[in-house]
Amino acid sequence: MEKLLVKFIVSIIILGTYGIQSFGQTSHKDAERDAIKRVLDDYMISINEADTVLGSKVFLTSEKVNFIHPRKHEMGWENIKSGIYGMFGSRFSKRNLKSTEEIITFFDDVAILEFYWVFDAIFNDEDATPLQTKGRETQVLKKYGDDWKIIHVHYSSMPVTGEREGF
Repeated sequence: MEKLLVKFIVSIIILGTYGIQSFGQTSHKDAERDAIKRVLDDYMISINEADTVLGSKVFLTSEKVNFIHPRKHEMGWENIKSGIYGMFGSRFSKRNLKSTEEIITFFDDVAILEFYWVFDAIFNDEDATPLQTKGRETQVLKKYGDDWKIIHVHYSSMPVTGEREGF
């Protein structure tokens, strides 16, 4: 009976320790996921407001960062500032970028963020022409200290489904 009681107590201790370790890992992963979602939220705000100060908080501000889009390949933070933020700020009087279907995959201190987006805007012209585009985006983020920074962006239009499209 005493051996059975000892086995029971040891089992409880082992299960309790394992449960605490698992809880800590899940909490850490959830915290990292939340941190990346905050980066995405700030990224959306920075695009919507054409705000390079906020943009500099979500992007790595070095020559190593790059941004591939249908019109160009921006290499380095200074080119992203002028080619992305400058273009959005001067071309559109209103901007509203929204994301859906976000997927985050972790690889130690690197994360891949994939999502679909809808961009509603008003051209900065006399007619105030509205525009809506839809697409998908992949961002690569790297953790520097406690902060996740975007180091690569690649966005494209929605998939094409026609028989002779997409090649």
